[in-house]
Amino acid sequence: SSGINAEYGETVVMANKADLNKLTSTAFLLLAHIFVDIGNQSDALEMVKSAHEIANRIPDISLQIWSCKLLERLSGEQPDKVAEMRELREKLQGKLEREGEECRASPDNSLLQWLDSEFPSSCMSMV
Repeated sequence: SSGINAEYGETVVMANKADLNKLTSTAFLLLAHIFVDIGNQSDALEMVKSAHEIANRIPDISLQIWSCKLLERLSGEQPDKVAEMRELREKLQGKLEREGEECRASPDNSLLQWLDSEFPSSCMSMV
């Protein structure tokens, strides 16, 4: 019983760390937007770089895309960096779209749609 509680506690700590990393990355990206709006490009760039590092470490694809888009925007005078961030962002967006398509094509997804019609025969083995 105490082993189960220890594992549960460890899982909660890990989840809290992941949530904290997502929150930190999001806060950095929001701060970067504020810095951009007030014309402070250097601090905006530092915030986005930090957010991007955290987003890659988690990994969180939505935060990675957001940070790439901001890095692309802030790297305007460095064509190589703009191209690199655009390529990475497009690659991540493609991955996200492919994963979405895979989820929609999954037989498990038909369970979500059966309310509009008869219970799908492909799902009978799941009940």
